[in-house]
Amino acid sequence: MRSDDTLSPWRPRLILALLFALLHLVLAAAAMPALAQAPGAPAAVAANPQRAQLDTLRNELTQIESLVTSREATDAELQRQRFRIQPLLEQLRSLVDEQIPRVEQARLRLEQLGPKPAEGAPPESAEVQRERDARTKSFADADETLKIARAALLQAEQMQTAIGDRRRDLFARTLFAAGPHLVSPDIWSAAFKTLPEDVRASGYIFGGWFSVLGGALSGLKGLLVGLALLIAILLYVARHRYMPRFQARIAQSHGEGGLHCLYIAFAQIVAGAAPPVLASWLIYSALNTAGLLPPRIQPLIWAVVVGLAIFAFVQAVATAVFAPGAPQRRLVSVMDSTASTVVWIATSLVAVLSIGKVLEAWLQAIAAGLAVSILVRGTVAIIFAATLLAGLYRLRDDQDIEEDACLGPYVPVDGATLGPVRIVGWFVAFLIVAAALSGYVVFATFLTEQVIWLGILASLFLLFHQLIDLGIRRALTGKGRLALTLKAGLGIRMATLEKIAVIATGALKLALIFITFMLVMAPWGVESEDFLGSLRAAFFGFQIGGVTVSLSSIIIAILLFIFGLSATRYFKHWLDGQFLPTTNLDRGLRNSITTAAGYIGYFATAALAVSSLGLSMERLTLVASALSVGIGFGLQSVVSNFVSGLILLWERPIRVGDQVVVGDAEGIVKRINVRSTEIETFDRSAVIVPNSNLVTGVVRNRVRTDRTGRVLISISVPRSYDPTAVRTLLADAAGAHGDVLHKPPPSVLFKKIGTSTMDFDLVCVVGEVDTVGRVTSDLNYVIHARLAAMEPAAAGAELTVKGLDGIEHSLRGIARAVAREPADGEARRPKARPSPAARAGRSAPPAEDDETPAAENPPPPPPPPPAADDSKE
Repeated sequence: MRSDDTLSPWRPRLILALLFALLHLVLAAAAMPALAQAPGAPAAVAANPQRAQLDTLRNELTQIESLVTSREATDAELQRQRFRIQPLLEQLRSLVDEQIPRVEQARLRLEQLGPKPAEGAPPESAEVQRERDARTKSFADADETLKIARAALLQAEQMQTAIGDRRRDLFARTLFAAGPHLVSPDIWSAAFKTLPEDVRASGYIFGGWFSVLGGALSGLKGLLVGLALLIAILLYVARHRYMPRFQARIAQSHGEGGLHCLYIAFAQIVAGAAPPVLASWLIYSALNTAGLLPPRIQPLIWAVVVGLAIFAFVQAVATAVFAPGAPQRRLVSVMDSTASTVVWIATSLVAVLSIGKVLEAWLQAIAAGLAVSILVRGTVAIIFAATLLAGLYRLRDDQDIEEDACLGPYVPVDGATLGPVRIVGWFVAFLIVAAALSGYVVFATFLTEQVIWLGILASLFLLFHQLIDLGIRRALTGKGRLALTLKAGLGIRMATLEKIAVIATGALKLALIFITFMLVMAPWGVESEDFLGSLRAAFFGFQIGGVTVSLSSIIIAILLFIFGLSATRYFKHWLDGQFLPTTNLDRGLRNSITTAAGYIGYFATAALAVSSLGLSMERLTLVASALSVGIGFGLQSVVSNFVSGLILLWERPIRVGDQVVVGDAEGIVKRINVRSTEIETFDRSAVIVPNSNLVTGVVRNRVRTDRTGRVLISISVPRSYDPTAVRTLLADAAGAHGDVLHKPPPSVLFKKIGTSTMDFDLVCVVGEVDTVGRVTSDLNYVIHARLAAMEPAAAGAELTVKGLDGIEHSLRGIARAVAREPADGEARRPKARPSPAARAGRSAPPAEDDETPAAENPPPPPPPPPAADDSKE
């Protein structure tokens, strides 16, 4: 009992000690796994660095998302987050592209082990099981990383789109925010109330700056500012002095074509805009470097510098494009008065806008009241619109011009040409006035800026469009150094250069249109990043049913297909033109080998192009099965001809170079294509025969097993010729020809004996069927010459006519009478010499006597008939 009483005070302490020790053991046991895993954590991170990078990017995306979704986010803050998210998108895209091959590789390594054993099958060995577990874990980790990366990329893209939508929403709300009306008495009273305070603030701020500036000009800073001011004055003096001389020299230049006018326009832009811009920038840089621009004054000076630069640039561009007073170098077809008016409108509007921006900077520097700022901006917008209306009113055609234009044929004048521009200008001017008066001063100011901005873009677009249109063609197809170098150095023909010039001109015009469009839409909240993001999504791909469809993969596939086609055609040309002619293969077999090589190359090219699109053979099988029905109905004849072409190439019933007869067409096979076969007839016309007709129809092949040709010459000779001599003549003529084969030797056949002729056939064989016609012609020439030498001299034909004895007796009597009469006259002539009258009277009766026998003479016999055949009597 005592011992229990002695230990009783210690029992609570012992119990507490035991509980404390037990708690320490439990904590130590819980900490052991963590301690065991702690050294391995860096190893796990090192083993999967992509996962660590992905976690960092996800954390940063979470921060950006919290800032973007905030209601207090301004446009500047959204723009900063947009710039911040852009590199994250690039890193996520590269991470996804790098992870896809790793996942595919891990999947293939896992598939190499085959499927797991079934439930009733024997189990795998321990080593195989460990390898399967390791590979399964590797594939799961890689696939998980890829999925998380794709989810993060989608989140970043959606966030980028949300930022763009949020900025456009803020822009629209700011642009179309309604304020107090300019005609409201409240705003004018508020402006007059704050006007004295604004004047005092202006005097205080600018007075202090002028005092500081005057005190600093006496030292080194004054020397720097003075030097910059001196250079600026010299630049303005040089521009004022040498610009008229430059314009006079330009006016005296006698260049030809629009390209010369473009060169002059660009030179005038540089000469007119560079000196003022450089002078203003020098003064601003000198003041900023010397530390003489306080934070409140710096925006005002910068507005002055930018205003002077924009004014000089717009004036130079308008003068260069419209060229008032120099119509020979004007880039726009308008009258001189219209050109002067347009230049006046451009310079006046930019002057008003520049003054308005300087006034806004001044009000911001003095922290003027809201009423004064609204009144100043609204007044500037109304003055801008009034200036635009005055210029548009001056653009109308005079009454005299319109009356002259009505005489004679229709000739469009400036009023008709600039009509749409004037209508748009009037509408914009009235819209600016209405917006300013109704309280939408921000919208009115935005419209004034857009008028100047669009005018500058239109002028620059016109200049660069004409430069591309004329300069590229002149540089590549003219007589310049580049064109001569391309033609002489690279051997490019003129026709090729013209095609290159057309393609380059079209591509540059598309780029110019795209850049101009993006610059036009930029002030309205449409940024190039939004468009480029959509273009990048289309170019680099989007998922459709597990297949990545992208413009880049399509372009790469097209390029690979074109390259494969070119390589296949080059290989076919090399086979047909260089390698196969060195072998002993016949022409048909060479064509079959070349065509088969082409088919293999085309199939491999198509497979390579399709694989570059990401389409597997399973998907191609599905597509082929889906198209099989359509092919069976719609393309049955095409497939039949294609298969028939393969049969012709493999079975070779006809070959290239064979002489075939198909229907009523006979000729030489020139080409066996995929769908049809080309046969060239002997009159050099082409007959296109579908391959299925050659396989299923009847074709006569004259050289199917032998390329030799048979020459047959048939002749007829008179029966008077010696048949043996004729046979010897024909045999010698065939044997003497070099293309006639001696084995088998030429043969002469005695075919027929007619009533007056004998028929012979000469049959001989030549080595090539193509030479049959030429050999036949040569033998005909030789045989004709030798037959002409054998033919005897032809005797004249005799004709015997019976029953003409009486006529012959009468003719003999007439002949004797005519022979006696001259002898009697000679006997009577010496006896008397009658007078001429007596001779005339005496000579008359004999004339009558002469007429009587002449009248009694029969007509001359008809010409003898042609010689008759010897067989007829």
